[in-house]
Amino acid sequence: MSARPLHHHLDAQDALATLSAHVRLIARVQRAYEKFLPPELTKVSRVINVKQGVVVVSASSGAVAHRLKQLLPSARIALQESAGEVTEVRVKVQAFDPPRVPAPVVARPVSEQARRGLQAGLSSLQADSALRQAIEHLIERAKKV
Repeated sequence: MSARPLHHHLDAQDALATLSAHVRLIARVQRAYEKFLPPELTKVSRVINVKQGVVVVSASSGAVAHRLKQLLPSARIALQESAGEVTEVRVKVQAFDPPRVPAPVVARPVSEQARRGLQAGLSSLQADSALRQAIEHLIERAKKV
């Protein structure tokens, strides 16, 4: 038996075929939505449902929802052109965690004088002390000025 794409299996059963078609519709509307809106808004909002011509969009905050509502008339027209029958676009505030970019680690320089002072202070701390380990780690990571 040759390998078949997943959508062939999903379309084989009536209930799964309906679900598969709905998912494809939401994905098509999401792509049209992303083409129309500025990237700043597509990162903090997304299409969550399409039902009977009503597109429901989730916004991550009230401010984003307000901005989206300002764009709704032209968004509806753009979605109609690319996704078919869209009679209404609704915005709901539903907090979600968009992908986060970790903050870059910045090496903080420590002067030679400060480094000597830290090392002198280490002698008064116990060898297994958490504070001593943290200071040693700081000294190792810090750049020299």
